[in-house]
Amino acid sequence: MMGKSVSREYAQLFCLAAILSSCLLMPFREASGQVELSIDEEDFKKLDTFEGHVLSKADKVFGEKDYRRAAAEYDAFILQFPKSLATPYAVFRKARCLQLDNKRNEAIREYTQILDYFPNSVRYAAAALYYIGECHFQNGDVKEAMKAWAELAADEDYRKHYLAAGAINRLGDYLVSQQKPGEAVEYYKQVAIDFRKSNPDAARYAMSKVLDHYIRTQPDEPKLREFYEQVQTFEWDPARPGEDNYWFRLRENIKSRGNFGETEADMRMAYYGYWAGVMQGKRPDDDDFQIDYANFRLAADGNGSAWAAFLDKQFAAGWKDGDWDRIIKWISVFRSNKNKVQEYYAKLDLSRMTAKQLERLMKVLYDEVGDASMAKNVFSRIKLDDLNDQQKYNLERYLWQKDGNLVEIVCQSMADSENGRMELLRYYHWSRNYAKGMPLADECAGFPRFGKEAYWLKAEMLQWQGKYQDAIKAYQQADNPPHNLWRIADCHIAMGKRELAIAQYREIENFFPDQAPEAALRIAYQYRDMKDQKQYVANLRGIMKKYPKSGQSSTAHLELESMGIAIGGGVDAE
Repeated sequence: MMGKSVSREYAQLFCLAAILSSCLLMPFREASGQVELSIDEEDFKKLDTFEGHVLSKADKVFGEKDYRRAAAEYDAFILQFPKSLATPYAVFRKARCLQLDNKRNEAIREYTQILDYFPNSVRYAAAALYYIGECHFQNGDVKEAMKAWAELAADEDYRKHYLAAGAINRLGDYLVSQQKPGEAVEYYKQVAIDFRKSNPDAARYAMSKVLDHYIRTQPDEPKLREFYEQVQTFEWDPARPGEDNYWFRLRENIKSRGNFGETEADMRMAYYGYWAGVMQGKRPDDDDFQIDYANFRLAADGNGSAWAAFLDKQFAAGWKDGDWDRIIKWISVFRSNKNKVQEYYAKLDLSRMTAKQLERLMKVLYDEVGDASMAKNVFSRIKLDDLNDQQKYNLERYLWQKDGNLVEIVCQSMADSENGRMELLRYYHWSRNYAKGMPLADECAGFPRFGKEAYWLKAEMLQWQGKYQDAIKAYQQADNPPHNLWRIADCHIAMGKRELAIAQYREIENFFPDQAPEAALRIAYQYRDMKDQKQYVANLRGIMKKYPKSGQSSTAHLELESMGIAIGGGVDAE
């Protein structure tokens, strides 16, 4: 391959003879989803009017995917304007035509001419090298593909071409598969750094691979810190690096990559032992850091007594009277140790804690410690009058999964009493507490802003209890068509009154166009379940005729086909 210092004019003249000998293209098969490289806008502006016209004509044919004719147009351009700024582009596009026509070996030869004679046309030369690798890959010659992409990665200019990011990542993946992670990580680092802003998706993928390598495969904190600075943090987007952010993200990544199987005990011990060693003695005033350090050390040595003693010492070193949040944090840390939970719980003065702190403590006791009795005791100390209705709503919704009695207490405390009653009805409906839900539904039905919803919830509870006729009446009062009409039809079916269900579906079909195809299909199914084959077939055909573009039409087609019935003909459903 000639050096990148070859003059453009000499390269163009030298290349011309080879280009003239190229044959026309055969029919093609397009690479799906390929974003095609176009001519540089500034280069196009420098072309004279006639050059631009001829090239635009070739591009237009290429855009129409008539690659055989497009190749001829690019050949014509090269013959007519051998010294044009656009010659490298025209050669590149001709090579693309060959590749898309599955003439990959010929395409490789054309791409190689760009590298030989136009190496300084980085826009096209880098793309040519990328596509050489792709051609080899499509031919099944993975090693040659990787060789091309390694060359792409090695060139200071080519490696920053937008096509290079994906190729270099694939090169890294290949090296990992060949048990060469040390070589692979250098390529991943390259992509993460070079494309952090210009191709963030590729950069994030590469970044995750670098983190995998330096955190788990071959742990190396100094190199990881250097990488952190190079990519401007491990955040989704680049940001200003900082000590707090570095250690926080590092610990999060250590934890997310620290899962090991039962047979990998030695690996787990080595992994957490390394990272605990890295953290030892650092950031003594950072509780979260020290808690993670203690947990990593425990995972490495399994010494629970030393773990608890270290955490007790850390707590004592930073204790200040009234720091209830810190005690709550330690209760969470010791959640699996009942005695330690009791020890730290005893340090609290619930009367001095805010409602927000009490709520957080309650959730820790419910969700992490698993002690409902302690949690309910904390709830009883929350001054509900200090909460607004939105805060009460959030609290009682959390309690849905915990204790219905507490839900009732919170709902009854809401300043908006009607909203509180309605929210309680929603809870009874959700928990299927019919004894309390039914009378409350009747009460809430009298609230103008909640009446329809109350009837709907009442109707569902009646339907769930098998009281279908009463449910129908409630659905009618809910008055939210077509939703209530579907449910009314369900109730008729449950009572064996399929003709009434059909009538209900007809109403939906006639008055709700968006729902009509589904209503028509359900009508057909009712005739099927009634063993009325004639009407079943007629209605399926009717669906295909009236709603040909719907999914239900496709379903009807398949139903008829499965029965061996010819599509079309017969009497359409009216």
